[in-house]
Amino acid sequence: MTIPVFLAALAFAWPLLGAAVVMSVSTPRSRDVAVWMAGIGCLLALAVFLFPATGAVATGWDDDPVQRAGRVMLSCGLLLTVLESRDMADRFLRGLPHVSTALAGLACVAPDPVIGLGILEASLAYGVFVFSRPAGQARAGWALVRTGSVGIFLVLAGLLLPVGSPSAGLMMACGIVMLAGLTPFGQPWRAENDTFLFLPFAGAALLLAMRLRVHGGEAFDNALVAAGLASVWLTACAGRSDDGMRLFRTFPSALALIAVGAQADVAALLFLCGWCLAGGSRSGRSWAARALACFPPGAPFVGCLLLLSMMSDWSWIFTVLTVAGILCAVVRAVPAGGFGRDIWPDDVAGRMACSVLVLTGFLVPLAMMLGAF
Repeated sequence: MTIPVFLAALAFAWPLLGAAVVMSVSTPRSRDVAVWMAGIGCLLALAVFLFPATGAVATGWDDDPVQRAGRVMLSCGLLLTVLESRDMADRFLRGLPHVSTALAGLACVAPDPVIGLGILEASLAYGVFVFSRPAGQARAGWALVRTGSVGIFLVLAGLLLPVGSPSAGLMMACGIVMLAGLTPFGQPWRAENDTFLFLPFAGAALLLAMRLRVHGGEAFDNALVAAGLASVWLTACAGRSDDGMRLFRTFPSALALIAVGAQADVAALLFLCGWCLAGGSRSGRSWAARALACFPPGAPFVGCLLLLSMMSDWSWIFTVLTVAGILCAVVRAVPAGGFGRDIWPDDVAGRMACSVLVLTGFLVPLAMMLGAF
């Protein structure tokens, strides 16, 4: 076994090991242990990106640098999640983000999309089990599994239809939109803990959509762009109230699906970075709202530039609508009293997220010039 293959196997197994360790330690120590395990997982994912397993031992997506970089983003999202999490007595809930991230990473490297969707269904079922354990939560758990399962079954049904047919593309696109939790089509999140499950779940759905594009054809691409554009405009028309800012949870997912439909995979990767680092329950904070609204020089801003450069060759009408929607969302994200002292976050998680967003925004274009993507 070569070193790259060993690193790849360890990177996929590490979050599961982290979940077992976090669930076994005492509550006061669990958060510190979770941070260390997630940090080591980030380093392993980065090592796999820099030293991929190639040749006969790696097939399909493992040879794709965008997919490998996407798994790095999922690992960074796990680290930020545990940094923001408080000490929890429920050991299953403490280990949920690690399990969800591990299964999401495995779904992205499955040799067949059907297997990847099955792994996502297993992740959903485990998350619903964790959420439904407290008394009186069965109905909420049923709502989660119902919406997620419908999305998975729609994608599976589309895969059974002829390759490239409009019906297959539309059905698969509807399923992906539901899996990504796109506003207003996806599952509304009721509690902050839902992020433990849906942040890596939706991230894996975005990475899966890149491979499903081959089967869905032009109808799949057009449907993703249309659904993403509708969600962007819904966010742009929202106010600055707490309910309006909650719509920014899915803003990077909407832009990522537009990028997938326009075949701008690197732009989708940059929006995935914004989703993992500033999405989820963090959208209520001013720094997260600004990051999701694509303020420079972060990764979503660079993603917008790449997306618009691709969309100008794809459709000028959609390009103009996308630019107008993003600009309106940027205006909505500006705090009513101005930026003031909120430009640099006060908490450790926020500072780490903003730093990685800016660093990714600089490094990805450099990597493109060097031929890494």
